[in-house]
Amino acid sequence: MRRRRSLTLEVRRQVRVWGRGGSMRATLSAFIAGLTLAGMVSLARAEDSEILQQPDPAAILDIAKGFGSARMDKDDNGDPMISGRVEGVKYVIYFYGCENHENCQSLQFSTGYTDPLTAEQANAWNSKYRWVKAYSGDGSNFKMDVSFAGGITRANLEEQFSNWDSMAGNIKDFLNDK
Repeated sequence: MRRRRSLTLEVRRQVRVWGRGGSMRATLSAFIAGLTLAGMVSLARAEDSEILQQPDPAAILDIAKGFGSARMDKDDNGDPMISGRVEGVKYVIYFYGCENHENCQSLQFSTGYTDPLTAEQANAWNSKYRWVKAYSGDGSNFKMDVSFAGGITRANLEEQFSNWDSMAGNIKDFLNDK
């Protein structure tokens, strides 16, 4: 019997504390507000969570057209290829790891010029710029790879195009100054 009384007294004390200071109401209100805010953030992220598991040539062409001229084509193996121009620089997007010309795994932005870079010039570029890499050899080649392993959001893919777009002017300037 004694246990029951102490439990009842403890419950009464808690009810008085919550009723007087409103701490239970405040805690509950803060909890509900937190859940609501978390839900809104999740909803905002869900709107941008269109995850592409592999490069969809039509979607990529659509994004490319937002940065300049672009058209769908095929490479020598019959895989999809996009040819375009951004900031006055001609470029190609190659699709890699394709099965029967579909279900590709990655893509590569590429631009090339007949005037070759020396190894020193390519190294100078590569030490200055992070995203687009220069290669010496049979011409001046600049490449940027995009992997779709694990998926990529459309927003991130658009950011890759934005990187390429901003680097195109740097490529042009670099070649003019060499």
